[in-house]
Order: sequence, then C-alpha cells, then structure tokens
Amino acid sequence: MGSTSGVRVVVLGMALAALVAAGGCMFVDAQFTMAPDGSTTARLEAGVLKSMAEQGEGDLTTDLGQALAAGKWREEAAFERGPWQVQAWVGEAGPGESLFAEGAEPQPAFAMTRHLLSTVCQFSMPVPEQAMETKATVEGTAAAEGEARAEGEEWAEGGEVQVEGLEGMGEAVGEMMAMMMSSGESGLSFSVELPGEIVRTNGEEIAPSRVAWKIDLTTEQMPYEELSAQSRLVNWPGVGRLGGALTEIGRWQMVPALIAGVRRGVVPDPVVEGSEEGELDAALYAQILDIMVALDGAVGTQLADEIMLELGLNADAPDPARVAQIAERVLADDFAAGIDSGVRQRLLDQLGG
Repeated sequence: MGSTSGVRVVVLGMALAALVAAGGCMFVDAQFTMAPDGSTTARLEAGVLKSMAEQGEGDLTTDLGQALAAGKWREEAAFERGPWQVQAWVGEAGPGESLFAEGAEPQPAFAMTRHLLSTVCQFSMPVPEQAMETKATVEGTAAAEGEARAEGEEWAEGGEVQVEGLEGMGEAVGEMMAMMMSSGESGLSFSVELPGEIVRTNGEEIAPSRVAWKIDLTTEQMPYEELSAQSRLVNWPGVGRLGGALTEIGRWQMVPALIAGVRRGVVPDPVVEGSEEGELDAALYAQILDIMVALDGAVGTQLADEIMLELGLNADAPDPARVAQIAERVLADDFAAGIDSGVRQRLLDQLGG
C-alpha cells in the first residue's frame, strides 16, 4: 500500500471512528424522540461521498453499525442524496434502555424525574473536544518511509505523515474535505423531541418540544462541550388536585397562573417517589402565585422567572414567613409604579446623559 493510500485509509478510519461514537466527520444526522413513558426512538443517517463509497472505502454499515445496540435497530436500504451515499437506521428502546452498544462513547443519555406537579425530562450528549485531525499515522516501517519519500511527502520520525491542506491526501479524501468545507449538509446534525415543553437548552428550539444542534466539523474548536435540553410535562392530576385546593380557599382565579408556574418551573414542585402524593399548602401556593403574577406585570415573564428562582420560591419547602413577606411587598400599591419609574429614570440617564 502506498503512503498516500495509507493516509487516505487512516483519515477515513478516524472519520468512521468518530461516526461510531455518534460524532462523525462526514455527515451524521441523528433525530431522537423520547416518549412520556421514557422509551426512545431514533433515526440515524450517515453519509460519505459517492466517490469514496464506490472505491469501497466508505462502508458505514459495518463501521457505524458496531455502535448500535443489537436488536434495537433496523437498517434501511442505502440511497443517494446529491453527492452523498447515505445509510439510515431506525431504532427503538424501552424505558431505561440505551440505543447504543455498551462502551460506545459519547452517546446520548435520557433521564426522567417525576415531581409532584410535573415530570422533568432531560437529554444530554458529550461532544468530541476537537474536529477531525489533520495528522495521520502510517505503519513506521522502512518500506512505508521509502514509499512516503518516493511520493514526495514529508516523513516524520515515528512514522507520521504530516498532512497540510489537501495536498497529498488523495483525490477521494481531498474531495471529502472540500465537501466538508462547502456543503451545508456536512457535519453533525442532532435533534431531540422531549415530552412536554422545552424549558432549558443550549440548542435551537425549532418547536415547543424539539431542539436542534448543527456542528461544523471544520472549526478548530467545538461550539459545545455537551448538547443539553430539558423539558417539563405537566402532571395534570397533581395540578388538578392543587387547583381544587385553591378553589376551596376561594382562589380559583389563580388556577391558570398555577399551570403557567408549573410549566415555567417557578413554583414548588418536589420530587416524589412511587405513589407518594405529598402535602399541598394551598395558601402558600396562592401567595407564591400572587408574587409571580405581580412580577410578570412589572418586569415581564423572563425577568420574573429569574427573580423567582433567585429568591428560591420554587424550593421544595420555601419558608412561609419569607414568602408572606415578599408577597406583602410585591402586592403593595406602589410596587409596579416604583419599578416603572426606576426603569424610566435609568433609561433617561443612560440615553440622555
């Protein structure tokens, strides 16, 4: 095997190794969905350039398939998409089961935690620290060194061929790198759909319950250390029970605010175990909801959420005396007016001074 071909195989091997770890360097499109019972489904597409596939150097079926958990995936027939040869798999896993083989890292992780008023669902997946390497290794033998020098390539001690730019990489690898740099489809694309509504993520929200990430593998530094998303699914029986308690104390009008507070995660929502119901203090929840509604009107929901969380009003067991004190302050007649005048004055000072 000539040194150029050796470099091509090693570079491709690195690419496929990354694909096996669900973090490929040609293109990977992974779509995950988590159901309310904790089960997951996925569709995984991976592609190489047709020129590489035609030379028999892009067998994603063998390489990527090794990372997929046995018995949980169905391989579809390969197909072409523009310049790419694409292989797709469809997978299903039960609650608590992984779609990927043990030891295949990094791989997506799903978690579900049951709370009194909601269920919190989480998705996370580590991202490789760097993009595709630009240095490949060839067997350090005298023959390999001689072949490298004969091809006019630089030979480094220890049997390394320094690959700079696209020179000396072979036509197929050069084409692959060029496509990575120019094609909008190349790189890594991930999306995840979680039960309920997304409440926190470092990705792009493309729907109330779905988030997406796009990673360009030609960058020197990955934009994320980890892909993460969290959603909250309302536990309607629990909310209904608390809504009934609010109605009994004459605060039925706070039920819509309760639903909003649960979705936003700014009201007490302790974790429950098994069939545990937990005690509900309707009067305490009414005061916390009064605070939320007042803050919403004064500073908007985004700042209100930040303030509620900073004050710890979503704690499992907030101090009733402190809650009552805060509620008294925010329900004062001049509370919103004081905030409005303060904001107005600060804006005038900044814009006019």
